[in-house]
Amino acid sequence: MTATKVAASPVNNATQHQRVQPNAIDRIEGLALFAFAVAIAAFVASGRYISFVTPRTVPYLVFAAIVLLILALAAWFGVFNCTKASLIRILIVVVLPTLLLSLPIDSASSAMTGTNRAIAINSSQSAKLPGLNAATKTITIRNDDFGSWFDRIDRNSDQYLGYTIIVEGSVTRDSSVNSSQFSLSRMLMTCCVLDMTPFGFVVDTSAISTSTSDTASPSAAMPKDNAWVKVTGTLARGRIGTASHGYNGLILKTQSIHAAHETSNGYFYR
Repeated sequence: MTATKVAASPVNNATQHQRVQPNAIDRIEGLALFAFAVAIAAFVASGRYISFVTPRTVPYLVFAAIVLLILALAAWFGVFNCTKASLIRILIVVVLPTLLLSLPIDSASSAMTGTNRAIAINSSQSAKLPGLNAATKTITIRNDDFGSWFDRIDRNSDQYLGYTIIVEGSVTRDSSVNSSQFSLSRMLMTCCVLDMTPFGFVVDTSAISTSTSDTASPSAAMPKDNAWVKVTGTLARGRIGTASHGYNGLILKTQSIHAAHETSNGYFYR
């Protein structure tokens, strides 16, 4: 029995080797991705990102813009084909954030919320922070040094116990403090505007005297919520909250409280 060898007829691989031609859907996809990349790049270049994310996220935004640009070019030249169904999904995901990034930010709103500046907290223990007078055991904290000094004092509390602290901030209250206490706060952003939260010193007004207060009585010395005030107080350890619902921590025993002009100094970040 003779084996019959069947000659393979030439297979037409023209369709396999032929370069896929982009269609209209591919071009629309490419344009959408390109617009998204441009919107992110403009968002970073204009500095508007400051109101939404911290400066340390900039490398990620730049990387995202580069990746989107590569994908846009690939879609435009037909490297991968897009169907109508996938195009709709892409447009839903891409068009809305592109529009949001392109819309101008209300400058008045940014100024009011204090998100128009980002101030880095200097966590270096060897850095020399301004405002320290070791001879008189006084620390005068400038607006832009609030975060750095708070971090320094929090990490080295024993070193600064008994010091007189002069600092400005916004009055905030929550369930962790008692009726004679409030937090002298600034805003901290960890990653983005959604996680922005107040942080600062707990001020205890229980020992304030009428001679050093702007008010007529110690009970009236408590400033209103969100008021911007200048506090002079002694750093000490004390009870934060009530005897039954509280904890021991650092407090500023108030010497004086004065109304101050609010500064739109932005938020702090690590």
